[in-house]
Amino acid sequence: MTKHPESSADTLKQAWQDLRADHPHMRIRDAAATLGVSEAELLATDCGNRVTRLREYWPALLGAVGTLGPVMALTRNAFAVHEKTGLYEDICPCGDFILITGHHIELCLSTGVWHSGFAVMEETHLGPRHSLQFFDSGGEAVHKIYLTEHSDAGLYRRLIDIFRADDQSPHLALPTDGPKPALGAIAPSKDLSEHWRRLLLADTTEAAVTGRIAVPALRELMQQLAELMLPIQVLVGNPGAMQLHDGPIQNLKITGPWFNVLDRDFNLHLNEMAVAGADIVQLTCKQQALTGLLIRGQNQQTIASVFGGYDETDGESVFWRDLLLASAVTGGS
Repeated sequence: MTKHPESSADTLKQAWQDLRADHPHMRIRDAAATLGVSEAELLATDCGNRVTRLREYWPALLGAVGTLGPVMALTRNAFAVHEKTGLYEDICPCGDFILITGHHIELCLSTGVWHSGFAVMEETHLGPRHSLQFFDSGGEAVHKIYLTEHSDAGLYRRLIDIFRADDQSPHLALPTDGPKPALGAIAPSKDLSEHWRRLLLADTTEAAVTGRIAVPALRELMQQLAELMLPIQVLVGNPGAMQLHDGPIQNLKITGPWFNVLDRDFNLHLNEMAVAGADIVQLTCKQQALTGLLIRGQNQQTIASVFGGYDETDGESVFWRDLLLASAVTGGS
């Protein structure tokens, strides 16, 4: 007998309900891994209930987010989560990318790899939480947008009505062809602004590795940056989204394996168990020297990047560069 997608989705939904009954605080990402499916497939099983599948009109949809007021933007990869609260004000299509800037928000979205999007309502101990969630062709989350207490809930409901897809079935078909593009392959694109090209070129062969910082020294460096209130740029990305924090960091906290920055409009969660160390890289861009710190995983993949404050005329902060090079000497590796 042929197994229909709807029956498979029903079986998966029941398995998720059973899992939540045993582990009520388990995150959907962990639940999907436990059940052997993608996060998007698991989320889709609740379409027609707390989840609404959205039309794939990404530029128009993201433009509408700008009407909602302050929201929380979340971009993550396997080992780092980057959260910024602010406004989606300036939405600029740029070739294969959408560049978004606003108060406290700076994003470079590669929507060509986006496959599906959903409006989601989750029950929490603080009440319902509403979000827009976007996934790639493998069902991995690339970007999420959460409403805050200051967001316009009425306009959010109108946005869902406008962009609601005709298909609200609980089954999500994912393509099986083609690997996801590597994040480093995005950097040389001529479509990107000089600002984003400069940040992303640090993770390509155009940059030379000139030193390395071990994990304990990396934590000490971040503590120094917080104490000095030194403006920095912290970038976390995946093949579908890159999200930037530009400014100082202040409130650092270690929780289990997680190194956290817990500031008012910026949170960073970095899984130190996955960090092998950090490479100091140097390159020249537009006749200006650039020194970056690439936090690497066990397979040498980049988990997050940190740069000093940058001025288009004067270049990067000399103090940042000196602090970074000193950390490499004291940190060893």
